[in-house]
Amino acid sequence: MTDFVFNSAVRSNVGLVRKNNQDSGYAGRNFLLIADGMGGHAGGDVASAIAVARLASLDHGDHTGESLDSLRSTILDANDRIARAVEDEPQLGGMGTTVTALLRCNDRLALAHIGDSRAYLLRDDSFSQMTTDHTFVQMLVDEGRITPEEAEYHPQRSVVMRVLGDVGASPELDMSVREARIGDRWMLCSDGLTGFADLDVIEEALRSIDDPGECADRLVNMALEGGGADNITVVIGDVIDATDLTDEDLDAPGQFGGSVEINPQFAQLGTVDNDTPPVEDLETEALPQVDEDTAEVASNSHDDETPADGASDAGAGTATNSEKASDGADEETAEAVSTTAVGAAASSAAAVAGDGKRGGRGKARATKSRKRKDLGADTDDFDEFSDEEPRRRWIPWAIAGAVIVLLIVAGFAGKAFIQSQYYVTEENGKVAVYQGVSQNLGPFKLSNLNETTDIEVEYLPAYTQSRLKETIPASSHDEAQKIVENLRSAADKTRQQSVSGGATDGSSTDPAPSAPGEPGNNPENNPAQGTQQQPGQPDQPNQPQQPAQQAEQGENP
Repeated sequence: MTDFVFNSAVRSNVGLVRKNNQDSGYAGRNFLLIADGMGGHAGGDVASAIAVARLASLDHGDHTGESLDSLRSTILDANDRIARAVEDEPQLGGMGTTVTALLRCNDRLALAHIGDSRAYLLRDDSFSQMTTDHTFVQMLVDEGRITPEEAEYHPQRSVVMRVLGDVGASPELDMSVREARIGDRWMLCSDGLTGFADLDVIEEALRSIDDPGECADRLVNMALEGGGADNITVVIGDVIDATDLTDEDLDAPGQFGGSVEINPQFAQLGTVDNDTPPVEDLETEALPQVDEDTAEVASNSHDDETPADGASDAGAGTATNSEKASDGADEETAEAVSTTAVGAAASSAAAVAGDGKRGGRGKARATKSRKRKDLGADTDDFDEFSDEEPRRRWIPWAIAGAVIVLLIVAGFAGKAFIQSQYYVTEENGKVAVYQGVSQNLGPFKLSNLNETTDIEVEYLPAYTQSRLKETIPASSHDEAQKIVENLRSAADKTRQQSVSGGATDGSSTDPAPSAPGEPGNNPENNPAQGTQQQPGQPDQPNQPQQPAQQAEQGENP
């Protein structure tokens, strides 16, 4: 096909609940990328920024048929950078990120994916998801244990099985090559979009809004109107004919969005420090020489101490290594390395001579060995059992005690976790907040009523009412209150529209978190729309207007 490039844009928003943006995105002429970080307040934003900063270097037009391998190796290098950042900053332990990337290579596209961010393709009359979520609930769906509809409300729907980062496993990437056609529109997004906006209205926006930036703004606002309880990032790339652009347009730099734009300093974490001096230039200090008495103790305890044999062999091995080291360093350094190796080996066998605990134990065993030879086998056996039997008797009790302590700690931890959780649901026609989780443990209910509001469920959109029946989870009391306020605004808006003869429930905006594929309402028909949020700017709350103003303007400021 004719040479092509992307006409692309990226938009990212922290959402209405989160305190920081852990998403990062990139939109260029040759490369589209999204990363959704995880790992708590300090971690997810770092991991996604490291990944996007490293991968953005792929945005150039010189890729060949081997670009799939290049994309894979660059993603793995980003994973190594995240791991090195954790080594340098241990408080970032456990951080990770999803990655979904689309790279132009010749007349095709290379697609790489790990995690639960998504890539969608709008082509002619079809709108298709091109990636598979690496989540726990998707695994249950694939195994036939739950339906896709049940997965949308599953309490573990946000558990991701495969990501980049400090997760103790090698990344398993989904790699594929895709056909490129002029007129295709690709959308990469975090679950902050698909979790809070219906796929039907997402598709309608992609079809009706030509400009990628304006379309991305609209999609972000739709997620905010749907609850906005997560970070929201959208990358849109239209496949266009490159011959229609000038050289200046083709060389235009790409756009960054989210954490990588807000925190550019994160991009330097995990990079290799080239200023570290070579090993031979580092100062070394020899350990104290081992005297003959210590060596004799090690020799006398040879029959009783199995580790002494290994330590002696280790001493010989390390001495050989020190001879090799002397070839690449000066004589003094080689001597220090040799002394250190021999000292370490000897200390493993007998420790420091004289006052050390291991040295004293070695002398005692050597003396005991001589006495055994004089007293005979019976005394030898008596010494052995007199040492070991009491020790063996208390081991089971210690294990049992440790298990009991662990069970008690786990019980308190589980209770604390349950008490920290909340969910919003319906109670006698009103919106209610419960503390705990919406599950039972046998005859025990794991939640209790925290608050019954004055919000009448009948004034909420039908879609939101169905969400309330399934319960809307919240990780804290503050988050639950924000959900309640969103529901209150939606109910008040419906009442105002009913009084003024406005829209019915069927066209009202759903303020509660929703899942992809759920039948929803079309915000395009709703005269009350949220403000467009530009990346990196603070959230601006929607300002209510009078019904007459809404009807005249068609959207909120």
